[in-house]
Amino acid sequence: MDKLMKPKIWLIILTLLHSIMGVIVPYMQMGGGKDDLAMILWFLTVSVYLLYAAFMTEGEAQARLAAVLCTPVVVWFVVSAIMQLEMMGMPVAEFPGALFPLIVWSLPAVTGIMNWNSN
Repeated sequence: MDKLMKPKIWLIILTLLHSIMGVIVPYMQMGGGKDDLAMILWFLTVSVYLLYAAFMTEGEAQARLAAVLCTPVVVWFVVSAIMQLEMMGMPVAEFPGALFPLIVWSLPAVTGIMNWNSN
């Protein structure tokens, strides 16, 4: 149970899901055309940031990076849902479909905040 309260496990899970749903699936569905490549590469860049936070830091630094990287995404999902924003013609956070990514991004953010001053 103590392991679940650390951001590392949630950062790894988030990176795997983000890479599958944001990089691999779109590449397979849309191909590597110029129009879609920018979005796919941005998702890949975010995955690299998350991997860095998970494996190159530990303790307080890891918790702070998890909170700083993930909390803005959670806020973005909430604001997007409230304002019914669209990206590339698709709703960004249409509920109830947006609950799963919202929860997955919230877990490292919450554990990062909880462990903000831990050593």
